[in-house]
Amino acid sequence: MYLGKISPITVLFAYFLETIIIGFFNALKMFWSIRFGGHKTGGYFLILFFLFHYGFFVGVQSVFGFSLFEMDSNSIFREPFQVLKNYQIILGLEEMKYAFPAIIFTHLGKFFSDFIKNEKYKKFLPTEIMFKPYVRIFIQQFVVILSFFFMVLGKAGIIAAILLILFRLFIDLFFEAIKENSLLLDTMSKKLANEKVSKEEIKKQLMHFTE
Repeated sequence: MYLGKISPITVLFAYFLETIIIGFFNALKMFWSIRFGGHKTGGYFLILFFLFHYGFFVGVQSVFGFSLFEMDSNSIFREPFQVLKNYQIILGLEEMKYAFPAIIFTHLGKFFSDFIKNEKYKKFLPTEIMFKPYVRIFIQQFVVILSFFFMVLGKAGIIAAILLILFRLFIDLFFEAIKENSLLLDTMSKKLANEKVSKEEIKKQLMHFTE
């Protein structure tokens, strides 16, 4: 970022755009679970609720994200509340012309090669699938709020990008460590299990977030 190869705005909003793409595929997974997995819990209304609820969070966080860069005199944003217009500007960035298609094809490939091929729509309920991407929402919220404390230094955008990379790395390493049949997954399941929730149920819930 300091070398000028990748701008902070690209790092931050590539993550935001990936969050939107993941939300779309998550809704598609919920549909597949209902339509082809035989899980009727919540029905198709649950998909609409998820899209509204998830979209609301992404929209609000996007406004705060745009605000981090809006105070810069050279900012490409003039009004943080013009969410759609600002995303149009972002998609027009040279770096994003390569990053955005790569994000789409990565998740499209994973949807077919993992979710469809391994018939995970039969394994997970729509209600379970629904909550999976909210980890990203938490990361975005935490990074954006924390970055505002650095606005006085005029480096909020750079700080946000660095924090995002660090948090993303930590979360990815953690999820990789609790993959199926891992020692950490087994240990955590044992400790979190109680009379109400069995070890196997805890293990299934933890594994779901790694998918």
